[in-house]
This record gives sequence, structure tokens and C-alpha cells, in this order.
Amino acid sequence: MHKNHVTLKDIARIAGVSTATVSLALAGDPRVNVKTRRQVEEIARRLKYVPNEIGRSLRARKAETIALIFPNTPHNAFSHPYFVQLLEGITEVVVRHSFHLLVSTSPTESDEAASYDKILRNRRADGIILWPSSIKDDNISRIVESGFPVVYLGKWHRGDVLTVERDDFGGAYMATEHLIRKGRKRIAHITGPLDFQVSIERLEGYKKALLDRGMPYDPDLVVEADFTMESGHDAIVRMQKAGLEYDAVFAGNDRMAIGAMKALQSFGRRIPEDVAVVGCDNIEMATMTIPALTTIHQPMREIGTIAAEKLIRTLTGQPVEPKQTVVPAELVVRESCGGEDR
Repeated sequence: MHKNHVTLKDIARIAGVSTATVSLALAGDPRVNVKTRRQVEEIARRLKYVPNEIGRSLRARKAETIALIFPNTPHNAFSHPYFVQLLEGITEVVVRHSFHLLVSTSPTESDEAASYDKILRNRRADGIILWPSSIKDDNISRIVESGFPVVYLGKWHRGDVLTVERDDFGGAYMATEHLIRKGRKRIAHITGPLDFQVSIERLEGYKKALLDRGMPYDPDLVVEADFTMESGHDAIVRMQKAGLEYDAVFAGNDRMAIGAMKALQSFGRRIPEDVAVVGCDNIEMATMTIPALTTIHQPMREIGTIAAEKLIRTLTGQPVEPKQTVVPAELVVRESCGGEDR
């Protein structure tokens, strides 16, 4: 029996009780005796199942807490600069509405699954703001589809799910188009892991800008990395060893861009004279590089604020419109690509 296909009937059959009893037991209803409730909870835990009914039936019990969940990702949630901005935006709204904030992060997908189950089953939070993970991570689908109040910080395939997302496609398009306007002919792209939607969106934005400007797409100029400074450095080393010709680099985040700049300078390549560089995220360190890094500003504080307000409205029975929000990106021009457009 696959855990993602388990139903209330499956649990009831194993426990030897009715589906109604299973539903009541998982909701902690006192009408179910302790022995039966524990048996049902153990079977549900063993099958790794969080039924949709839990989210609906427990809404009357309030924890006055919102959970901010960072799944297993390449980012360290507590060290990346823009996560702090996100947290500030969420906290401002949560405090104003007299809720508490629970922050959860997991080093592995199995730890992540256990953490989700505790939050859902034990009603540790009234609702969840969920940071995206790999598109291969089944835990994300489980929690978004659980029936629990959730705001997802990314693109989702169903229109009834509440989302707030960065315009990753538009930001990448803007960055690439800016480099083209600066006269660059061979633009390399250092991506994040391509099993993450953010990396896919930024790659597609890069491709579309090339297409719209009549420039060929060369897959050899696309190098996958992992969002770290070291991986940006290594991407340049790999391109140099391969003998690739390029006069610009668009990196999928600022950390990779900064690592790329260090590598370029170690090879004696001048920035921006020989190679222009653009990053993404507009972290504070981008202003401190030499030359200062041109980048795409992602308004993380605003994203946090909108997400928290959507969730609070849901929890207090107010309508939420629009259900999906895309927050625009902005190009911040500095010296690493030669300054303003001509």
C-alpha cells in the first residue's frame, strides 16, 4: 500500500472500525475511547497519512499560531539574507493580529515529513506558510493538499491554492535583456538546481529574452550550480576549462554571482570590460563587491507580508482575493555590467 494513496477506509479496515470512528479518532473526539483512538493514530502514523479531514475538522481548536516551514532545500534558512526579510514581513503581520509564529526547518526529507505530521496531527499551528522545495519532494504536495490552511510561496498547479510568488521568470528576462542592451553577445547562465521551480523559471526567462532579441540559445552556456558562492566559482572554472567564449554571466542568485566574479578575477578577466555580471536577490553583500553587483531585487519583506495577511484572512473567515499573487521584480543597475543602458 503506497502511503500517498492511503484513505480513511484503509485505516478503518486495518483498525477494524468504521471510517466515521477513524475520522473522529484522528480529530481527538472524546466520544472515541482512548484505546481505539491510540490504535487509529498509530496506524495513521505508520502509514504516514495526514487525511484531508484533519484540516477541516480541527479548525474549531485554535492554537493562535502560524507555522513558517522551510523544507529540505539547498538554502540554510537562518543564514540566507533574504529569508530574514521574509521573516520580518511575516512577523509584523502575525504580531499585529496577536498570533504566535512557529518556524520549522528540516535537514532531510524524512525529518521534514515527520515535522509536517506533528504540526498537522497535533494541531501545533492554525495555518502554514510554506517555502518551496524540490519539485520531486512529495511532502510539499501532501501538506498543500491536506486541507489545512496553507499559503504557498511559489507557483502551484491548482488555482484554488493560496500562493504568493516572486516573478522569477520576469526577473531573469529583465537581467538577460539588460545584458543584451549593453551589447553582450554570449551570455552564460549559472542556474540553481534544476529540480527547483525557481531555477526552471529563471532559465525560461533567460531563454525567452534571448529568443525575443533574436539571439541563439546555446545550452553549453548554461551551467547548473547549487545557489552557493562556491558553486558559482566552480561554474566559471568549468566554463574556462571547457574553453567556452562568453562576455556576460547571469547568475541565478547573488551568492553564485559573487563566486563567479571572484573566479573571473582570478583568471585575469576584468568586470565589466571583459565579462559583465548580473545576479539575483539584491542581498546586502551585492553592494560591497568590487565592482558593485547589478542584480534583480526580490521584495521578500513584501512577499512575507502578503502571505501572512492572506493566511490571517483565511483563519478569520474573511474572503481572500486574489488567491494567487505575483510580486514584480526590479532591476538594480550597478557597476558589474557597466552601469545604466546606453
